[in-house]
Formats: sequence, structure tokens, C-alpha cells
Amino acid sequence: MRNKISLSELAESLGIKWLGDNIEIDGLGFCGGETNYRALLSFVLNENYVEEVRDNNAIVCLVLPEKLLDCYSEEKLGRAISYIISDRPKRLFYTIHEHLCKTGNFYEVFDFEPVIGEACEIAESAVIEKGVVIGNNVTIGPNTVVRPGSIIDDNTYIGCNTTIGSEGFQSLIEGDSLPMHITHVGRCHICEDVYIGDNTCICNSLFEGETYIGRGAQIDNLVHVAHNLYIGAGAIVTAHVILCGSSRIEEDAWLGPNSSVLNGVVVGKGAKVGLASVVTRNVLPDTVVYGSPAKVHEKK
Repeated sequence: MRNKISLSELAESLGIKWLGDNIEIDGLGFCGGETNYRALLSFVLNENYVEEVRDNNAIVCLVLPEKLLDCYSEEKLGRAISYIISDRPKRLFYTIHEHLCKTGNFYEVFDFEPVIGEACEIAESAVIEKGVVIGNNVTIGPNTVVRPGSIIDDNTYIGCNTTIGSEGFQSLIEGDSLPMHITHVGRCHICEDVYIGDNTCICNSLFEGETYIGRGAQIDNLVHVAHNLYIGAGAIVTAHVILCGSSRIEEDAWLGPNSSVLNGVVVGKGAKVGLASVVTRNVLPDTVVYGSPAKVHEKK
């Protein structure tokens, strides 16, 4: 697998304008996120991310409007980086991502034959696609689909009509242009002793990393787990819960039926979220919240 591309190659393919050294990038991502990449391409829309870019040494190139060049100069960042100039940096960033997805030689491709452990009970109608790793003593019910890049550890139960590693959902809506669906290229990891019910969807991650379901977590029927989500060990997610992208459900937390957690929100360890609540802000550990928006009502 090839996982690097130079700015000059991107410019030749997409007709982009760039400044600085002709560096090679090995990944795309957001300014403030953790990364394992060593040469990251990111984007900024305004001057509010100078500190995040400065502190993230993996960022070697930014897509940005020309008017922001002074804000993200070598003097401000403490190091030299390269730039791709665009009046619509977010759209160009994702256009580059989609182009790299189509080339098939930049992102990891999960195309090996599935690896399945011992003593598994997998229904005949279940679909196990390429690039899947399944441990021992795993049960998978009828009509469940396990998509490429998924890892399922030992002693896990997955019910019927569930999708593991579903394509995550993110759309770019900008100006008068039609919404742009963003391809997800990451993984999904279900740890050991997890229970997942029927008609549930666990999405893969957007760029690097994985959507993560920790050891012994319990997920009910009809639950949606979006991209880049973290569910800690022993957490309980009941029916009809919607967990939006990059939210984090810490260990031993409990989410009541029909509750929703917004993007990037953290529900702390041992916290409880009541029936039909809408969680818009972080929830402290061992706190009980409910309502829309959810508010603290008592300590456990």
C-alpha cells in the first residue's frame, strides 16, 4: 500500500495552487485531533486554530484562504509548513480526500480474506466481507453484515439485522452547492464480551483510528453508533439511542431509551442519562442527567 503523496502530484491531478516546500503527506485530519500520522494535511477557515496547529507538529500543510497566510506563518507557528490556497478550504480539503479514496493507493484497503476464530456461531445468512477479523466464540445472528476493516474480539454476541463497520455519515453543506457525502476510510473495533442487539448500526471512523466499543459494553436493539465514537468498558446503551459522531461514552455509563448524545460530547464514567434526554454538553462522572436539553438533577 502506498500512503504518501506529494503536493506537486496533488497539484497535477487537481489543479490546486500551493506554496512552500514540495512535501509529502501521509494522512488527512483535523487540527485538534490526535493522530498517528507524521505528515498531516489539514484545513482552517479562520484564525482561531493557530494554537492547535502550532501544538500539532504532525501538521505539515494547511488548506486555507490566502488572507490567512500571515496568521499561520512560520513566525506564528514556530516552524515552516506548506500551504494549499483556496477560497473554499473545507470543500477542497474533502475534494482531496475523495480523490485519494478513488486512487486506491493512499488509504489502507481492507481486502484480505476474513479471519475467523474458533467455536464461532455465524448464521448462514450473515455477510462477512473481506478485511474482517473475528475472534473466538463469537455469535453473529441472521442477516447481520460485517463490513471491511471491522475487528470483533472474543466472546462477543451480535444479533440479527445489525451492521458492523457501516459507512459513517458526514455531509459537507456549503453555499449553493449540493451536499457532498464524505467517504469514511477507518475501522470499527468491538472488544471482547460485548453484547450488541438487533437492528443496530456501528459506523466506521472517518480518517484514521477506529470506532471503539469497549470490553463488556452492552448495546440494545435499534441503536445508532456514529463514526469515531468511543464506548467504554461496561457501558450500557439502551434501545433507540442515537450517538452522534466523535462523542464519548465513558466506562460504566448508562444511557436511557430514546436518548441522544450530540457530536463530540463526553458522558463521564458511571454517569446516567435519563429517558428521551438530549445531551448537548459534557456530563461529569457519576452524575444523573435528564431532559431536553439534559440537565443535572442529582448525584448518584
